[in-house]
Amino acid sequence: MRIIKLLPLLIILVSCKTPAPPLISFYIGDGVTQHFLSPTEWTSRNSTAKLDITYRTLSADMPAIINISFYGNKIMPGNVRSVSLHGQGEECLLEYDFTILTNPGKYELRIAFTADREDLIDLFETEPITLRAEVDGVVYVYNPEKNFYELKNKLMRDISNY
Repeated sequence: MRIIKLLPLLIILVSCKTPAPPLISFYIGDGVTQHFLSPTEWTSRNSTAKLDITYRTLSADMPAIINISFYGNKIMPGNVRSVSLHGQGEECLLEYDFTILTNPGKYELRIAFTADREDLIDLFETEPITLRAEVDGVVYVYNPEKNFYELKNKLMRDISNY
């Protein structure tokens, strides 16, 4: 009898499971496809970051675009010294492009970076991957949620067809 009373609650809990964020891919033209890896959460000891990636196939003149939102620290644009992605012997340096949003009251900073396409793909062939950001002389190491690996593996399968 008690199980029957709990059944609606169990159904709600199971249905509320957060699905993996999608990999969105669409045709741009002339054999070029743009892939968007939806934001995934990355955690560090003292802060959180959300990272999303835009990658175009067969578009060598366009670098990969990586947008990162940092939360939980008093991080200001001038305080970020270096940002890079790391994986087993691979490093992908991220170049500052521009600041998208600064919200000191909520401890949020959103920055657009670019990355060398080949370095990013080489990095994506490794696991585990970390994000490193040097802010005011302190290095923060962020680890991605599991959904990031699902997305990057989908991207790698999709671009292997080109």
